[in-house]
Parts: sequence; C-alpha cells; structure tokens
Amino acid sequence: YPDEIEMLKKKDVKTRTRRNYMLDGIMQRKVKHNNATVSNRAPHASFSTVDEHWFPGNNAPFEPFSPVAHGGACCIELRKSQVLPVGNAMKTFGDHEYLLVGIAHSPVGWKHWYNYHDVPESDKALLPFQHYVSFLYAFEPYPPFNLRARSGYFCLGYPGEDEGTVNPNSVLTFNRKLRQHNETFNCPQIHFVSTLVEKVDDDNTIVIGYGLNDCTSRLVEVSKQEIAKLLFPDPLEMNLQERK
Repeated sequence: YPDEIEMLKKKDVKTRTRRNYMLDGIMQRKVKHNNATVSNRAPHASFSTVDEHWFPGNNAPFEPFSPVAHGGACCIELRKSQVLPVGNAMKTFGDHEYLLVGIAHSPVGWKHWYNYHDVPESDKALLPFQHYVSFLYAFEPYPPFNLRARSGYFCLGYPGEDEGTVNPNSVLTFNRKLRQHNETFNCPQIHFVSTLVEKVDDDNTIVIGYGLNDCTSRLVEVSKQEIAKLLFPDPLEMNLQERK
C-alpha cells in the first residue's frame, strides 16, 4: 500500500552529507506495509566479464550484486515466446509465461586504502572509483517476486554521428570514460539508467533512457531478443575473446 506512509524520526534518517542537503518530509517517509521483499534465490550472472580475470576472488572492483546493487529502472515483460530455448532458459521461467525485467547498476566504491601513502599510485590507478556498470535482472511477476536470472555487467555507450542533432554538451562526456586495470572502454565513466519502457505499438522492442556522466541524456531502442541474449546466452556461443 504505497500511499500509506509513516514518518521516520530525523535521527533515524541519514543526512545527505555529500551536498549538505537538509532533511525534509520526503526523505522521512517510509511505506507502512510491503516495504521490501527479499528473494530466496540468488542466481549467478549469465556471463563473466574481464574484471573477474583482473581482480579474482574478493578483489572484485564493482560492489557486490547483493545487497549493494541498486538504482536503474523497471520493468518490462519478457515472455517465453521471446526467448530462444537455449541452456536453462525455459527452465528458468518455471510455470510463468513471462518474467519482469529491470536494469540496475553497480559502481566501484571507495576503498579505504586510497588514502594510504604507502600504496603506489600505479596500484590505485588500476581501480579508479565511481566507475559504473549495469546489469539486467529478471524476476517472477507475482509475490514473493523471486529473482530468476541476472546478466553479467555491461556499459551503455555514446551517441553516434548518425543520430541526428547531437546535444552540444555531449563532447564533455567523452573526456571521462570507463576505465579499469589501465584499460579504457568506449563508454562513459558513469551511465545511469532511469527509463525502461516498451516501445509503443511494438512489444518486441524496449526503450532505455540513461544519463552520461551526469551531463547529457540519451534514448536507445533495444530488441527484446538482445535482452534475452544477455540474460540467457547460448552456451555454444560463449567463448573467450582476445582484443585485437
């Protein structure tokens, strides 16, 4: 019942110290009932990314899927008929004809050793913080909304030259690119998804809206087949690729 709220005491609400915002009534609100649900499933990522090779084990740069991954946008329907029957895809749906899909993000969080003078700058440069990646997650459409699948990490890129009139401020976003382990990727350091909807009159296509480096925004159309491939990749197509 999201319209039924209770007001938290100010001492129980964390102050937004980053910009020294004062607490207000909005920040003190809490839904009375059904405020959160916890999934009893924790699916593994559908594919691995190079950061797991660079930083194995507990040294992973991006904050863990649970409980830190957050933000993003939700939800669109992904139906069985829109997914290729590869791997465990059909089994993942269970008795459901469709799953709900959202996008969340995970940043490289601040590490306490960034302030250590005895840690070489070259080591710190391998793991710059506040660099963002996103991932997809799919969950059951009915309570308890258990997670059924999640993708590996990906980033969303810059606008192309063929996209029509370009925001004049876009050039500012190219100066800050995603970077890890001294490797630079052709996407912004920060991308933040805030829109995820089905395209009007086309339930096989979705529209994703996201911000680039807190500067400009972009809308992209993505087919649900591409979404399905990220969540349920064909095992026969999974291989290691070397950059040329």
